[in-house]
Amino acid sequence: MNTKVAIVGSGFGMYGLLPAFSRIKGCKVVSICGKNSERMLNYCKKLGLNRYTDWREMLQKEKPDAVTIAVIPSHQYEIAKFALENGIAVFAEKPLTTSFATSLEINKLAKEKELPNMMDFIFPEIPEWQATKKVIQSGLVGKIHKINVDWTFLSYDLMNHIKSWKTDVKQGGGALSFYFSHVFYYLEYFLGRIKNIECNFSSSEKSLNKGETGIDMTISFENGCVGNAHMDISNADQQKHKVEFHAEGKTIILQNFNSNFVDNFELILNTSKGIEKIKPDMLLDSSYDESEDPRVKVIKPIAERFLNWCNTGVEAKPNFEDGLRVQELIEMARASNSKSIT
Repeated sequence: MNTKVAIVGSGFGMYGLLPAFSRIKGCKVVSICGKNSERMLNYCKKLGLNRYTDWREMLQKEKPDAVTIAVIPSHQYEIAKFALENGIAVFAEKPLTTSFATSLEINKLAKEKELPNMMDFIFPEIPEWQATKKVIQSGLVGKIHKINVDWTFLSYDLMNHIKSWKTDVKQGGGALSFYFSHVFYYLEYFLGRIKNIECNFSSSEKSLNKGETGIDMTISFENGCVGNAHMDISNADQQKHKVEFHAEGKTIILQNFNSNFVDNFELILNTSKGIEKIKPDMLLDSSYDESEDPRVKVIKPIAERFLNWCNTGVEAKPNFEDGLRVQELIEMARASNSKSIT
């Protein structure tokens, strides 16, 4: 029996979520809601999807088992709430909503309704990241006492001088909510709960809605580890995503100098014996068309767990509980930045 899935969002919903869910056996994407563009019309004709511009109408008419949402975070709350209230499982984008209060409400509602709920924090799906966690858990390098994160690139909106929600903090944009939410999730994926955050923001003139484009943060964890994180989404000169884990006399380096975010990560172990590149046990599915968004290949395993939850009742991660935790960390960071300004 196929799981009926509807999609809300004709941007990433169409070029990211649609191909990911469509590739999964037992999943039937039945409809998509978004802007009435020629590209969306062509997608719907090609794949036989019902097309809508009103998400309420779509959910009421199609009665899907699940809905995937890829819209402005300030709108995601309303759609997710409506879906859950009507017995529809929800697969959401990050950030979950624009506040801890509304994220808490959505998380509670999903639990009360006992409905599957997941989010696409994608980095832990990358094989090199999974291999990194195995190395840390194995005890091979001993206890990690410090972590450094350096993620710099030029975002699409800044590069093309687009005034969109992605640079508007009130709508769930800005570098912290839109990009650093990934960092918060993977920091706790690797090292456990964060205890304290202190940070400063900066904003480039390229940010037309004045949302922050630069983040410098110091972090302490409950396990005693400390860290520094730097993000700059306005850097046209350098594309880099590098995470360093420091133990006594040993360093694990996870790095990527590629512009597509998920491919070509290297995992390097640096010890007194020298430098060793570590290959992961498994690789990402290589059967994807080069024209597809590379994130499709890391969304697919999350989507598979989500659909399995829909069919078997076996809970999975990352879910709304994780989205709520990330939203809590986002608000901790903003509060810390406000204190540093005053």
